[in-house]
Amino acid sequence: MKKFKWVLFDADHTLFDFDKASEEALSDVLRQNGDVWNEGMYADYKRINTQCWHEHEQGLIDRDTLVYERFSRYFKFRNLDLDPVETQEKYLHLLGSKPYLMPGADEVMTYLKGNVGLGYITNGLAQVQRPRMEMIGWDKRFDVIVIAGEIGHSKPHQAYFQHVHEMIGSPDPGEVLVIGDSLTADISGATSFGYKACWYNPQNLSCNVDPGPDYTIVHLSEIKSVLTPF
Repeated sequence: MKKFKWVLFDADHTLFDFDKASEEALSDVLRQNGDVWNEGMYADYKRINTQCWHEHEQGLIDRDTLVYERFSRYFKFRNLDLDPVETQEKYLHLLGSKPYLMPGADEVMTYLKGNVGLGYITNGLAQVQRPRMEMIGWDKRFDVIVIAGEIGHSKPHQAYFQHVHEMIGSPDPGEVLVIGDSLTADISGATSFGYKACWYNPQNLSCNVDPGPDYTIVHLSEIKSVLTPF
């Protein structure tokens, strides 16, 4: 176990149940447009959305393009005649109103609050992140909130982590722990900067990055076993 001064959390798929909220938001929007939504359809959108985010992390598409490009590709895949720009606006509004948490997230945040510096680091969109956090009071739980769209840099790029580092007072990087689900954005981004990294891996996937995470957990409650008791 190690004592850290800062613990920085990724948002979607780590603290927030993005898939639950996203499927509800997407199905609601498509039904409003006359689409027949069936169980199992979300997997195709998720695949396309994930690919778009990977392209964004690689610098192949910018954020403004990503938000509607994923719908453009999905509509083409399903042969739907819908406006991707209009759809994404409705989708994001609904998504920001669904603050579903991952198992153990609230308990872990309660455990950590006041004992370490807490940071919220996300590539997500401000129009989703801000309303969702405010609905459950989490905007007050974090000492630092860094939303990629508000600063012009995204994980895993070093400019993003440099911005975060300056916001938390430029501590020794070895005293900062990043917790996230993405091996590319969170783990590789953090370790490249010199931070320690904890991979939240509830699906027990295989690690395909080198160097890998310093720690791996399958449930958020296991964070307690990573940290020196307060």
